[in-house]
Order: sequence, then C-alpha cells, then structure tokens
Amino acid sequence: MTNMVETGIYSAVIATLVWAAATDLKDRRIPNIQPLMVLGLFGLLAVWRLQAGETFTAAAGGPIVAGLLVFGFCVVLFALKFMGGGDVKLMAAVALIAGPTLSASFLLFVTVAGGVVALVTLVHTRLKPLVSAGPPKVPYGVAIMAGGMWVCLQKVSVSTA
Repeated sequence: MTNMVETGIYSAVIATLVWAAATDLKDRRIPNIQPLMVLGLFGLLAVWRLQAGETFTAAAGGPIVAGLLVFGFCVVLFALKFMGGGDVKLMAAVALIAGPTLSASFLLFVTVAGGVVALVTLVHTRLKPLVSAGPPKVPYGVAIMAGGMWVCLQKVSVSTA
C-alpha cells in the first residue's frame, strides 16, 4: 500500500511538472499554482511517511533543508538574472521531493538539461527570428521538468525495490 500511495504522489508531481513545462513553453512563465501544487504534494508525502513510522528528520526535516538550500542558490541566480522567479519557486519545490540524497543530482540534471534547452532556444531564434526586443527567454521549466521527472522515477524505483 505504501508504494502505491507514494507512486501516486510522484505521478502527480510529474503531471504538475509537465503542465509547468507546457505553460513555460507557451507563455514563458510558470504560474504560482504549479510550485504550490508540488509543495502540497510534498506535504502529503511527508505526512504519509510520518504515519508510516519514519522520523521527522527523514520525512520532512532533511527535505526542507534541501529545499531551502536550493532556494538560496536559485535566488542568487535570480538576482543575477539567470533565472526567473517561477523557475526559482519550482526548483525549490522539486528539491523538497528530491530530498537531501537527490538534490545535488537534481541540480546537475537540470543544469545539463537547461543547457540543451538554451541551445535549442538559440537555434530556434536564429532560424525563425521573432519581432521581440532583447535576447530570447529560455523556457527553463522544461529543464526543471526533466530533472523533476528523473527525481520521481528514482524515488519510485527505490520505493518499489
């Protein structure tokens, strides 16, 4: 039963990340509801794990510290204008799901995927110039989705093993 509930939560996180990526591709923004949904799903996961007998540190404390560290790192990138505010919030929310064991790998995965997304955006802009001023906006939500999906799939494979 535990595996089914956790798998359902991770599946809902993936669905939310797909929605966030699609919104970012279409509008170049990530609405607040999407990181809030991931945050709520983390809350459900933490409560589920607590009632299943995990310690507070394992179920919530460690993931909260990981989320705060990722949030701090991403706020610096936001201040340097490398990331948008929606990206920062979504990254921090997914870091809660990743927890302390997968947060560094999540950041690395998103960074590599973000480089690919930026390259594709640059090529697309060169091939089909837009009538907008300034550099193209990179839909980083796509990279966050890829990293978040990887995290969820890692979590599901561990919980079902």
